[in-house]
Amino acid sequence: MMIAIRRGCAPGLSLWLFACVVAAQTRDVLLDRVLAIVSGEVITLSDVRAATTLGLVTPRAGGDPTARALSTLIERQLMLGEANRYAAPDPPSGAVERRLEEVRQHVSSTGDVEVTLRRTGMTAGRLRDFIRDDLRVDSYLDQRFGGAAQPTEEEVAAYYRAHQSQFAQEGLARFEQASALARDRLRDERRQVLVADWLERLRRRADIRELYLPSSS
Repeated sequence: MMIAIRRGCAPGLSLWLFACVVAAQTRDVLLDRVLAIVSGEVITLSDVRAATTLGLVTPRAGGDPTARALSTLIERQLMLGEANRYAAPDPPSGAVERRLEEVRQHVSSTGDVEVTLRRTGMTAGRLRDFIRDDLRVDSYLDQRFGGAAQPTEEEVAAYYRAHQSQFAQEGLARFEQASALARDRLRDERRQVLVADWLERLRRRADIRELYLPSSS
């Protein structure tokens, strides 16, 4: 909020205008809390509530739920910064629509979609932008880590042997039946490790200020 004060304005009026600016800024702070600043990008309490209510993030288990969701959003912002840095392309409109439909189904299972958007401070446009950026990040991660995470046939066979009893419980007793699933799981596990290590390096380099104090309970 900016108010221009002309030169020659009476001192009393200047003080009154300044007080109005401070009061307005104070109300803004009270309406929403800044929980973190990631390389200049602000993450607020309403951002965390909207992301969790709409199912846009999946926080880690255990501990303070707000702190867990905030950590996920911080990591998302770090990844989005890299996707922007390397100009990750926009996803096809169909992919955005499919993800939007998943969000609608998630919300409609517990309440009205439009009411939920208003209650969380999220607009339809911001939701679409959030989903588009998520898909851009996914595409960037596939491009950056997809090849490195791909296992060989020997590694897939070794993974199957190490988890043979689990595959048998799933009705995949023979390697021929389980090989595709074993490959996917091993690839996903490797990718998670690679991404986690990369995120740790990004955290060390980035300017991150976390202002949220998790509850002790």
